[in-house]
Amino acid sequence: MGILSVLNKGLQAMIDEVNTPASFKMGEKFEDYVREFLFIDKYYDLVERTHSYQTNKSDYVESSLKPDFKFRDKRTKKEFYVEAKFRTGEYKGKVQWCNDSQLKRYLEYNKNTATFLILGMGQDPEYPEFLCLLPMIKAKYTGLFPSYLDQFEITIDKEITSKLLWDR
Repeated sequence: MGILSVLNKGLQAMIDEVNTPASFKMGEKFEDYVREFLFIDKYYDLVERTHSYQTNKSDYVESSLKPDFKFRDKRTKKEFYVEAKFRTGEYKGKVQWCNDSQLKRYLEYNKNTATFLILGMGQDPEYPEFLCLLPMIKAKYTGLFPSYLDQFEITIDKEITSKLLWDR
């Protein structure tokens, strides 16, 4: 690979970084956090993961409509979805974690495959100040009260074991 090819790839990476909306960057950073610290490969096989903003920008991949991750529990062999959302605050006293069409879609997936919401809050998606994990069936609204989410709080940076997941 020639020097010009390497420089072109570097330049394209910088252009892509600049053109990616901040909300997508935040979401991708939180997804990375979820995989690295919570749903770790010691306990879960990664079966599917949605595509990046850059991939979808140039050629939208329809499977990106699925929740962010599909995992297989190494202990139980059960497959399940996880939708990862990060928010910096509340809106009108609630945490608005999705829109109506997303909620409907996630609940549809949950009918056939267990689906969970992992919600992080704070200022930095790589260092959340609050985390909660709830079965999608318990996330029935697009906006959830903080007092409700408190019931599902989990420890920051602590891996999610099979027992913690399925005993929700």
